[in-house]
Amino acid sequence: MFANKNLQIIAGLGIAFVIAALMALGYHTAPSGSSLETFFFALGGKMPAGIIQAATIACFFICLFGIHALSQRIQQEEGAYMAKLLPEAEQYVLYPEDVARIKLETIDAEKRMGPRLLTDLIKQATTKFRAESSTGETLSMVETVSEMQRKSLEKEFWLISTCQTLIPTFGFLGTVWGMASAILSMGQTKPVMAAATTATPAATPVAPAVSSTDIQALIDSMGSAFFTTILAIILGIVVSILVKRLETRVEDFQTGMKRYVVENLVNRIHK
Repeated sequence: MFANKNLQIIAGLGIAFVIAALMALGYHTAPSGSSLETFFFALGGKMPAGIIQAATIACFFICLFGIHALSQRIQQEEGAYMAKLLPEAEQYVLYPEDVARIKLETIDAEKRMGPRLLTDLIKQATTKFRAESSTGETLSMVETVSEMQRKSLEKEFWLISTCQTLIPTFGFLGTVWGMASAILSMGQTKPVMAAATTATPAATPVAPAVSSTDIQALIDSMGSAFFTTILAIILGIVVSILVKRLETRVEDFQTGMKRYVVENLVNRIHK
């Protein structure tokens, strides 16, 4: 599901839109000054400032969908081992006719389960040996194809990496936006004359006072700055952990696949 990157983007934006709508509804219906109001405000319930949180959440879910899709692909690729295309018994020797048979069996396996990285690597290696009759050339082909496959899998990370980078960027943008709003609200504050309870000499100046509305605007701007940063940090940490786990799994898969072909095919060939 969501193997297509366009679907991942659409799904992430859709979920972020729904969450933003729920947060806005909750913010406007929660009791004023309550912890619920603060919660909804922290998740972007107050628009338009909450658009930063919505964008951060969208990037987070796009990353999740991308990680899930790539994990599913690696799991599917690992299923190719179940076909038992190469002999794994110790002291088993392969002759040229065995190499030709393995290639045909690999082609048949691809027809049943579809193309896989492992089957492609085996086909390339067996074809090279049949053409050159050299284990050294075959090993070189395995290295070349493995490197090409590694680069191909790395390209699958581009959307995940982009959204992973955007999460802290949106957090920083939210901080700057909130701080700028706070500064602007201070500059636009119109002081009101403090009410005097007793008679004041005409020569004595009366100190201006800031209204509660102005104070609330300042607090909201500062709160928006801090909450967008906190949200971006939390979501960024989660994504970083998941991406690191996925990168490790992909690297282990590539290393294991190359070792499997070298140990059970190239090293067993006897000319």
